[in-house]
Amino acid sequence: MIIGGGSVGLMISYYLLKKGVKSIVIERKYPGSGNTYKCATGIRASFTSKEHIALMKRSIELWSELRDELGVFYERSGYLWLLSREEDLRTFKTYVSFQNELGIPTKIIDLSEVKCLAPTIVIKDLLAAVYDPLAGKASPFDLILQSWRLLVEKGCKVLAGVEAKKILLSKKGILGVETSAGFIESSTVVLATAYDTVKLLEPLNISVPIEPVPKHAFITEAYRDLFKPLIIDWTTSSYIVQTPHGNFLVGSEIPERPSDKLLNRLEFLRKASKVWTKYFPWMKEAYLLRYWTGYYDMTPDHHPIIGPLDDLEGLYIAAGFSGHGFMMSPSVGEVIADWIAEGRPRVPEALNLSMSRFKKGKLIKEIAVFG
Repeated sequence: MIIGGGSVGLMISYYLLKKGVKSIVIERKYPGSGNTYKCATGIRASFTSKEHIALMKRSIELWSELRDELGVFYERSGYLWLLSREEDLRTFKTYVSFQNELGIPTKIIDLSEVKCLAPTIVIKDLLAAVYDPLAGKASPFDLILQSWRLLVEKGCKVLAGVEAKKILLSKKGILGVETSAGFIESSTVVLATAYDTVKLLEPLNISVPIEPVPKHAFITEAYRDLFKPLIIDWTTSSYIVQTPHGNFLVGSEIPERPSDKLLNRLEFLRKASKVWTKYFPWMKEAYLLRYWTGYYDMTPDHHPIIGPLDDLEGLYIAAGFSGHGFMMSPSVGEVIADWIAEGRPRVPEALNLSMSRFKKGKLIKEIAVFG
């Protein structure tokens, strides 16, 4: 049984199905309604830890397969990291060297190359940029809808509007889950539930180090194709990406504490607009169509918690992605399916991402988090 019907939960079910295992997925609202439909759509392996890079190299391979198998929109259109400070340029040279050693073809590019990738950009405040040609973007709507359709066609259950209330145990292990639709029996439970993982495990006296970090984004009206890469302004931790339909999806960090109800904030609109109209002055005329809020489910080391819990046989976690759950969902789905069906993940670096690392004090550093 899988609790959580976002990209991670559905991909776990999808890769279990490939192993001949039919699963039940429950989702409190509707599939994709949590973080998936709010994400920036980016896919990259240009991280600063071997664990993230290993998982994302595999994920990029699987995204190509999902494009062919399910008809999901996915393209390798690149990432472009804009650098305007000497200290950032020096730091990213180190990152690029590390990434190249692990097979990620990132490179420092000059401003003429930036103009080739984004012809309308104003470059006067830039020093250079990092380009990741292996990176790209995908449609979260395609992934959810097409995988949901296939799972149901093949006999899996994807139950929308069903909320997990309590994980029930016996002396021998997991009995199942009490839900808003009644008890569902299962000796194996996967929590693909972002910050709700904390709430579900509290009654079992299991503490999970995940914190919700508020995030904001907006989307504009559609334009003709103006640039392909997802672009990040590293100094301001802001991003912009043009969707397959031509709209521009924009995000930017602002300081904010979690609350029961996130509100739209002028501070975010001011900052995001200031950043991107500086680089793209024509955006001053763009109409904003929609604004939404959500959360990163953040761990102390900005890496996900993946795998079985030592404390309780049959219970698995796939949460705490710190903003990277959508892009990692294929490899995480495959890894959890491996663990359940075969007892071990095919990506060995995933073993370093279990809950036990926090008890052992073996946290993993990740710098490349933004938005």
